[in-house]
Amino acid sequence: MKPTKKIVAALVGLACYAAGMSQSVGATCPPQYQESWVAPQFITATQVLNAALKSVDASLSTQLLFQSERLNSAVAVLTKQKSLAASQLSDANRTAAQSVATGLGVIAQTERVKAARFDFGGEFGQGFSPCEVYATRSVIANRDADMVTELNSRVQAEVMAAPGRYGSRPDAARQLYKDNEASCTQDMVKAGLCKSVGATPGASMSVATLFDPAAEGDPTYKAKSAFINNIVGLPDQPLDGLTGMARDSYMMAKMRRDAVLSPAVASLKALQLNHSGVQGAETGQGVPMAKMLSDEVARYAGGTAANEAWTRTMAAQNERGAMVEILKIKALDMALQVRQLRQYERIEASLAALVAAEAQASAAAGAAQVSDDQRRAPKNTARREIQ
Repeated sequence: MKPTKKIVAALVGLACYAAGMSQSVGATCPPQYQESWVAPQFITATQVLNAALKSVDASLSTQLLFQSERLNSAVAVLTKQKSLAASQLSDANRTAAQSVATGLGVIAQTERVKAARFDFGGEFGQGFSPCEVYATRSVIANRDADMVTELNSRVQAEVMAAPGRYGSRPDAARQLYKDNEASCTQDMVKAGLCKSVGATPGASMSVATLFDPAAEGDPTYKAKSAFINNIVGLPDQPLDGLTGMARDSYMMAKMRRDAVLSPAVASLKALQLNHSGVQGAETGQGVPMAKMLSDEVARYAGGTAANEAWTRTMAAQNERGAMVEILKIKALDMALQVRQLRQYERIEASLAALVAAEAQASAAAGAAQVSDDQRRAPKNTARREIQ
């Protein structure tokens, strides 16, 4: 038993004993003895009880203070733990929210990249080989745009009897004979027209030569130029020695002749350049224009390795890629239609030149007939008068 409990038990026992003693003394002792003997006992017992109560109260106060401090300490620790737990929970929630936000951002960016790759990547959304097709189409477009200037310059440089050009006919004949030597055939050698068979026999005598692919500077290209010069003929003589009306008449006749011949000359030279790999400003890498267009058409027409590659690529294309490829095909078709329109224009110009030539011939024949009738008219009149 603890000391405090022992003290309380002793006090209780002492009180009981004192009470018994008081009753016994009261019962056996007269009152005058009770005050002198019992009262001090009560006072002593009261003092002992008060001392014991104070001791118990001090002990209880100490215990209560200690327990209160422990409770306060426990509450403080609990509060701190709750605060720390709340802070840790808040940090954990914030970190988790940041991680989720970062993850969602990565997912969104991945989705955008995937959509962009799917819609604009060369594998799914740009049609067949966009870089290759763009490079080829750019060369074709630049070549086609420069063809007008190239055609005019080639006509003036390579055609002996080009419109507006004068020259010595004997010198031109010798140069034309020299240009045709490479196309000399065995029959021409037997006929004595040339000494040996040339590198391109008969090429300068056949219109099919204009449609043969050739690079500028090789024998086939020279044979094409020689064929055109064979068709057009020798140039007109210079105006040396002509003055006045004779000069003006000669120039007027040449202009009429050039106007009639120029559509045919331009058409022949256009055929030559279309099937020749000429080198010039933005004219490609020596590949004929007809060859580049033929390759583009063969990619979609079938029966070629390019068509097989195109078919495999289109099998993986999405809707956008198919639409882009349709636009490429439509653009190629439009370019071919433009070239066909130009061909029709040249044909129309050539037909108009033929009509003009026939009209000139008819007018010349009519004028000659009138002149002949006028010369014969006086003789007929004289015959009528004699009759």
